Amino acid sequence: MKKLKRAVGNYVTGEKFWDREKDIELFKDLLDEGAHILVAAPRRIGKTSLMREVANRVQDRYYCLHVDLQKAESPADAVAELSKATHPYKQLWEKTKGIFKNILSGLKDNIESLGIDDLTVTLRSGLTAGDWQDKGDQLFLTLAETDKPVVIFFDEFPILVNRLLKGKEFRITPERREATDVFMSWVRDNSIRHQGKVRIVITGSIGIEPALRQADLSASLNTFMPFVLPVWSDEIAKGCLEALANQYEIALSPEAVNMIIEKLGYLIPHHVQLFFDNIYMDCKRRDYKKVTENHVTEIYETKMLSIQGHAELSHLEERLKMAFGLEIYPIALEILTEAAVRGYLDGKSALAICQSYEIAEADPNKILREILEILQHDGYLAQDGKRFVFVSRLLKDWWKARFAFGYIPIFERRV
Repeated sequence: MKKLKRAVGNYVTGEKFWDREKDIELFKDLLDEGAHILVAAPRRIGKTSLMREVANRVQDRYYCLHVDLQKAESPADAVAELSKATHPYKQLWEKTKGIFKNILSGLKDNIESLGIDDLTVTLRSGLTAGDWQDKGDQLFLTLAETDKPVVIFFDEFPILVNRLLKGKEFRITPERREATDVFMSWVRDNSIRHQGKVRIVITGSIGIEPALRQADLSASLNTFMPFVLPVWSDEIAKGCLEALANQYEIALSPEAVNMIIEKLGYLIPHHVQLFFDNIYMDCKRRDYKKVTENHVTEIYETKMLSIQGHAELSHLEERLKMAFGLEIYPIALEILTEAAVRGYLDGKSALAICQSYEIAEADPNKILREILEILQHDGYLAQDGKRFVFVSRLLKDWWKARFAFGYIPIFERRV
């Protein structure tokens, strides 16, 4: 059995990377065919880990550049981060320095003595709103002329797009739409111009497609091939749990494993490993060696549903604001709470919630369609017949624990 280590929080590769062999092969096939890829999957499903593992396995045939746009706020920032990503490859970095010689030549210190963070700040500060496209085009051209094809992994790309499109007020304006259009057109143009020499991979923890649809900019993604990354199957999750239990000498009975699977309901890899991590730490504190079904239930209720220690779940509120904007966000919040409290969401209740909010010149039916589209796309809800239900039991139970106190379903309220 494959050796596995606890890994909760960061991306994983090598021995810590569990299964996904079929997904890796499909991904590699797309790269070898020269495709640009849009990875679609809910948060914490392992998108970054997949990219890192694929990069490790193809690095003999490709230059793999990892570009994290989590903190990027402008196209110039994106170009600076892409430039920095060439640093691990001496050949590419030397050519990149030539593109930015007007910025780097003014440094008092030797360039190579700078820390990577200082280098990023320098590149960002030197790029202006007017020349990022020119420098970015030169950089793409340089990458296209290397001795091996280049794969650019843009992580958290949708966060940058949402910031460009909606700003700090989470609101689309004509000026922001135009700026986003310019940036997306630049990405699209370079994806076409350097097809076969440069592969662009886009991924992130919030949906880029709904945001671009809101601004009528969906066409900017038509050069990208969607790659849907599924959650783990029961079999894969059980294999991971059994490997972890063996590695850390904990007796995890088949009944206890099945209870973990049942409690989660939707087997996001991070949640499976987080559940085991909570079980492991509890066993160490109590000096337990055998885990029962009752122990699993206790850990689920006291640890997995706790407000503390769940930054990624708490962060979902901020993600909702980014996706919907400040006006629509409270409606989406209430729709999710209705679904959590009742166990499902029907059309009548959802529309009644939308109609209970006064938004000038807004059609409640249109608002509802937009909300449900995004909630489905980003992995909150799924359609079950004529109703909508939470995809993840953990998320539903956590949401209920977080927001249900004092909440009254829409049709049980007194008029």
